[in-house]
Amino acid sequence: MRRCLTHIFMTYDAKFDWWLAATIAAAIALLVVGGNYWVGGPILAVLLLSAYPQTYEITPAGLLVRAALFRELIPYRVMTFVGPAASRVRIRYGLKSELLISPVQQEKFLTDLTARTPHLCRQGEAHVLDYA
Repeated sequence: MRRCLTHIFMTYDAKFDWWLAATIAAAIALLVVGGNYWVGGPILAVLLLSAYPQTYEITPAGLLVRAALFRELIPYRVMTFVGPAASRVRIRYGLKSELLISPVQQEKFLTDLTARTPHLCRQGEAHVLDYA
């Protein structure tokens, strides 16, 4: 069973952020109405790069987070906490690193991710590192 899990690649899309879409629309409206292109242009470019579709890929090596120009691989062995946080998923890894992500299929994502982190023990809805 373990061997089968290591060869499956699962990709999850991020939820659509309405607040980001509203901010981009407001920036475009400001530029059209007569805003300063030298200020509004770069801000709009950063917002558009932030809105680029994000994906979370469960690979044999770890969790691969892709967002626009950003790509980060978090190995499963360094994860210390995986659990729900409001409408997001909180992942703590390393000594002090933390990541909040919003997959569309949160429950399925959590099930797939926790299946690959056997060093974490279930505590309520979360999976945490067992120090015993």
